[in-house]
Amino acid sequence: MENVYLIAAGGTGGHFYPGIALGKALIEKGESVIFIIKQGSPNIKYLDDNELSFQEIDFVPMPRSKNIKAWLNFIKKFFKTLKQMRQLIKLTEPKWCIGMGGYISFPLIFVAHFMRYKTAIHDSNSRMGLANKACAKFADIVFLGLPINDAPENAILVGTPIREEFRKKLTEEEKIYWEMETNFGINILIFGGSQGAKKLNYAAAEAFKKLLPQSKGRLNVFHITGTRDFEEIKKMYVNISRIAVLPYVEDIYSLMKAVHIIIARSGASSLAEICALKKPSVLIPFPYAADNHQYYNAKLFKDAGLSFLIEESDNLEQDIYNAVKKLLSEPEHLQKMRASYNNLTLPDPLQAAEKMIAKLEEK
Repeated sequence: MENVYLIAAGGTGGHFYPGIALGKALIEKGESVIFIIKQGSPNIKYLDDNELSFQEIDFVPMPRSKNIKAWLNFIKKFFKTLKQMRQLIKLTEPKWCIGMGGYISFPLIFVAHFMRYKTAIHDSNSRMGLANKACAKFADIVFLGLPINDAPENAILVGTPIREEFRKKLTEEEKIYWEMETNFGINILIFGGSQGAKKLNYAAAEAFKKLLPQSKGRLNVFHITGTRDFEEIKKMYVNISRIAVLPYVEDIYSLMKAVHIIIARSGASSLAEICALKKPSVLIPFPYAADNHQYYNAKLFKDAGLSFLIEESDNLEQDIYNAVKKLLSEPEHLQKMRASYNNLTLPDPLQAAEKMIAKLEEK
């Protein structure tokens, strides 16, 4: 008889895609998985397209202000969601209830704990989020994607699960295609993740408006803007050649494999994907991330020699320009960054889901 696993994987892509990677690995082993996501989440399309079971919950994060109306709404939805989770757990009798971080995880872990079902959480970042700090009090296992200070006694460093597609290498035919398509130049990918990309988008566009003409055809840029900024950023590149501006890419892993340098925010899920592909990167932490965790994520990569770290400031355009100019003018620096992955002591993201499942099966 197959076991049921409930996985809360709502919120940003940094919580959702690691949950998907873990869930698919469990399904491959013959287990049944139900994902818990926020009502109306844009991730519903992905779940429907991949025929994955899910349960929506109408929950909101705990207010950070003293607004009475916001608190009343939170309390109302909190108790409604607890009841919903109790009914789901009673119906499915899950072997494990797993939270992948973010406020969506708390109702599942909280209710499961008091119903005496086994619970686990996963935190991808180098600073544990507020929701996971609360969940950790009710979790039997705390899985970590990156090393953190003051880790709970039941914490295990496993890495952050990433999608199976990142395991596949480019075929020789694909390599030849990309080399011919990009005229054997240096390919750069820019993307901002699921939040906070606006300033990065505009600064990167201004920097590459100068870099592309200067490169004399050696440089090819793929800029994923997100739908909000797409039209404006596209206009900024008018009359500039060797640039592809895209609002969104479903199979981003194909692009990530084909490029030589990645410029991105430093959410843990993106870093896990960059790490799996062993790509040199320029990391620009989202400055408003909780506890500034993106900065500390990026610092781990910078200190390991894998990345340049640029803090967002009024000089962001020039800082991006200078970093890319250095990498283009000093090819040995790129080689050194690639070689640094050989000395990396962080867990392999491609093995993270398997490690998590092995630990769950031990209990």
